[in-house]
Amino acid sequence: MFRTYQEIYNTRGGLYHRAMEECPAARAREFELLVATANLRRDQVCILDIPSGGGYLRTYLPNHVRLVSADPADRFLHAGNHPHEDGIVCAQHDDLPFGDGTFDAVLSLAGMHHLDDHAAVFREWHRILKPGGTLAVGDAVKGSPTSRYLDGVVHQFNTMGHHGNYFDEDVCNHLRGCGFTAVTGQEHTYTWDFADTAEMLQFCRTLFGLNLNPSDADLLTGISDTVGYHTDDRGAHLNWSLMFIRATA
Repeated sequence: MFRTYQEIYNTRGGLYHRAMEECPAARAREFELLVATANLRRDQVCILDIPSGGGYLRTYLPNHVRLVSADPADRFLHAGNHPHEDGIVCAQHDDLPFGDGTFDAVLSLAGMHHLDDHAAVFREWHRILKPGGTLAVGDAVKGSPTSRYLDGVVHQFNTMGHHGNYFDEDVCNHLRGCGFTAVTGQEHTYTWDFADTAEMLQFCRTLFGLNLNPSDADLLTGISDTVGYHTDDRGAHLNWSLMFIRATA
């Protein structure tokens, strides 16, 4: 069964937010890569973050931008307090309550694989962007270690399961078909970083809502068999990879 983003994160968005509060810097490199992909100009000041969850992007953006957070899951959206943002909106990815050409940029991290119809979302994002506006999106690639972790480990240990609709080799062409130009994409491999292995395991249990309570050994085996991890004198590092795409409206 393909569960909707709204179903998933109205159920476990609070846990996801708790994990992000407990380890706010664990996924820093991921957010940095999204912002670097956007490569915002100084005059691009009106930004939409979708899906925003509890609000994590603000830390990585220039102080002068105006940030609006949108998410389809109201419980996830309101788990955060969004203290430095200019608006929060509960709305679907492909049905947003904004006029044509509202935003200078749309930034989207790790939500597309929960959506069944990517083209409908891309068309809506193109509509709300100003001509020449920027889309930056990061998500997992079909068949990648990240997708195997999500559809393997998370599916096995979460009662809701997990079935992702991941980016494939045609994603850039789909964006062009929805009106975007100058479409470029690159898959990046990096790490989520933790003080030690125990913190890494707790983060994974909480972020992904692993309510079937795998043992530490079983969870480590699942991680090792998919994305992999390593430890050093700086802590524990879980390997992760996403495709980051930039496009112009």
